[in-house]
Formats: sequence, C-alpha cells, structure tokens
Amino acid sequence: MSIRPNGYLAQVLGSDEQVLLITRPHWLVLLAKTLLWIALVCIVVIGAIWLKLAGSPYWAWVMPLALVPLGFWFWEYQVWFNQMNVITDHRVIQMEGVLNKRVSDSILDKLNDVKTDQSLLGRFFGYGDIEILTASDEGTNVLHMIQDPLGFKRAMLNAKAAMEDARHSPAD
Repeated sequence: MSIRPNGYLAQVLGSDEQVLLITRPHWLVLLAKTLLWIALVCIVVIGAIWLKLAGSPYWAWVMPLALVPLGFWFWEYQVWFNQMNVITDHRVIQMEGVLNKRVSDSILDKLNDVKTDQSLLGRFFGYGDIEILTASDEGTNVLHMIQDPLGFKRAMLNAKAAMEDARHSPAD
C-alpha cells in the first residue's frame, strides 16, 4: 500500500521511492494556537463594541482589526499542514516550512534504534515523541508530538524489515 505524493514531497522523492505513511503533528498543536488567535479576535471585537457603546466614532476602524488574528491563524495552519513526517520504502523524511522548506532524512539502512516517549495525556489523545537514532553524522532525528507514534514506529520498523528482506532474498 503506497500513497501518491504531491506538491513538494513529490519533488523530494526518488524515482522508485514509494510513500508508505504520512503523518503530521497532532491536532492539539494546532488547537492551542487556534485558541490563542480566537482570544485575540474576541478582545478586538469586545474593544470595538465597548468603543461603540461609549459613543466613539473609532469603533468602525477597530472592528476590521479582528481580521488580523484570523490571518495569523491561517498562517499557523499552513505551518502545521506543511510539517510532515513521511515513511518511504527507503527513508524517513521530516519536512517543514511554508515558503522556505527544510527537509531532514533518516535512511532506513542507517537506523540503529527508535525511542518513543508518550505522556499519560499523550497516550489518551494519541500523540507522542519519536527519537530516531541513526549511524549518520547527525545521529538523532526527533519528531515531536506526532499523531499515533506507535503506529509510526511500527510502520518504520516494518519498512526497514521489508527493505532488508528484499536485499537478502535471492534474485529470481
């Protein structure tokens, strides 16, 4: 089962590379930022209402300022949406960035160990951290607060095992 990549991910992949799993940071990461921007919208709207009730003519100028936090929320959503952790049949790819892109790879061949960290809330809501230890120069790749970390770890280890099995099986 492979996933058809699009956008920037399609450009990052090798010609014979198959995407097995794509995950993003947990939705709670976006929710925390959403609540902040909603609070700012409410503050601006309440301020405009207060100015109108006080008889100030400036309330009409303050009300459009409520759109500014909505614009910032849209940016936060784009940042969250573009932050992906991808497992292919050759590597684990960590991508982030909306305008400027940052891509980190961990080759499955170099995978030495995988550590999973889930708090009680993380187990309840289904998020956690994964630390990928490799034989590369960088050594460690940490994926923070990702959705279903145990499923991600399982898919990653299955991909590594499949790659090793394919390498050791006799050619037909």
